[in-house]
Amino acid sequence: MTPTALQLLQLLQQLSQARIRFSCSQLSGVAGGRPKELEVPARILARERLALRLFAGLADKERSEVMLARARFLRLLLESAPRRLQGWSDQDPLDRMPPSRLFEWISHDFEQLELAQIEAQMTTGEAPG
Repeated sequence: MTPTALQLLQLLQQLSQARIRFSCSQLSGVAGGRPKELEVPARILARERLALRLFAGLADKERSEVMLARARFLRLLLESAPRRLQGWSDQDPLDRMPPSRLFEWISHDFEQLELAQIEAQMTTGEAPG
């Protein structure tokens, strides 16, 4: 994999973590309008634009490799979901949910969504086995 493709994979994971942390702060009420938290969506958007530029600069084969590698990683994360979410109920009130549990819950949802988006873009030959 080229350095640009590896940079893109790293950036995609950073974006994922930033989105999850921001969603956690929104749901838990931690954001509360603090100046630093207000900058987060703009920083996420700037990183998304960079990811799109990097992706556009890749050859078709490299794009496929990046999508496949990301999909495989997301599948590994989703396979661990039963352990990560063990004992959790979607009926648990957010105000009593431990921050780590909220993080795992949001992570799981984002992982499923991102994997579905990637798989929708893949051709039959690209789909992970």
